[in-house]
Amino acid sequence: MLELRQLRYFVTLAEELNFGRAATRLHITQPPLSLQIMHLEDQLGAKLFIRGKRPLQLTYAGKELLIKSRRLLADAEGLSGYMHLLTQGDRGRLVVGFIIGSLPILLPAFINSFRTRYPLVELELRELVSGRQVGDLLQREIDVGIMRPLPEGTELMTKMLITEPLVLAVPLSNPLHKKKELSIDEISSERLITFSLKDSQYFSQLISGLFARAGCIPNIVQEATQLGTVLALVASGMGLAIVPESARHSPYQGIVYRRIKLPRRVDAELVLGWRADNGNPALAHFIEIAAEEARTYSEKFISLQTKKS
Repeated sequence: MLELRQLRYFVTLAEELNFGRAATRLHITQPPLSLQIMHLEDQLGAKLFIRGKRPLQLTYAGKELLIKSRRLLADAEGLSGYMHLLTQGDRGRLVVGFIIGSLPILLPAFINSFRTRYPLVELELRELVSGRQVGDLLQREIDVGIMRPLPEGTELMTKMLITEPLVLAVPLSNPLHKKKELSIDEISSERLITFSLKDSQYFSQLISGLFARAGCIPNIVQEATQLGTVLALVASGMGLAIVPESARHSPYQGIVYRRIKLPRRVDAELVLGWRADNGNPALAHFIEIAAEEARTYSEKFISLQTKKS
């Protein structure tokens, strides 16, 4: 089997056409170089040099091998560099699951910052509900997920990204839009659009808990899986919806967001989830950047909107 070392020896000799100069470049003595060239010729079954002339001359086979060898050595050098970048997390591929509804500003910040720092890492983005992300993480279909908190007992690593208060999305067609704050009791008498327990378990349970603690039964007229769908239905005038504060950044018109009067503040959480045994070196870079951008987002946007409410 041919070795890259043999090809390097051959290319050096083909460039120098002198055993002494080639050996000096290779930092070896002439006998080992001569022996390696002889072994290479035996392996290939072809003479590569015309010996006995000064300087040496390449045979036809030698000229062809020189072209191929230079290409192979360049590819090998490129592969070595690629693998070094890959093991450092500076190159490769990272598959990211995300819930778009609550990330109209946060997700672009993640992606832009990551691509700026690691332009050679290919990001594949998959919009998935949180429950689907958990399954895909466990099955190694995605490397990391931007999601709502996981069900208890899920064997995944998580990192808190942001916490944000809940607000009430009210269509402008509803007279309640004139109020700055509404109680759970007031909301319970209105038509409510909420999240599906099957596909959005975290939000469904978070919202139902508000009514249970207040001793009220919500008048749910429609369930949906995605935040965007919920807001579209609110904008249509179908009803009200309790949503995370980041929904304020959504593009839907005809909606205002009002504070919810509660005995204590209830926050929605957004987390990063991944497998502890994920060996993708780029994952650590993404986790670090996501944490940085989430801190910036929380300080700049959520605190600002809380003051405005």
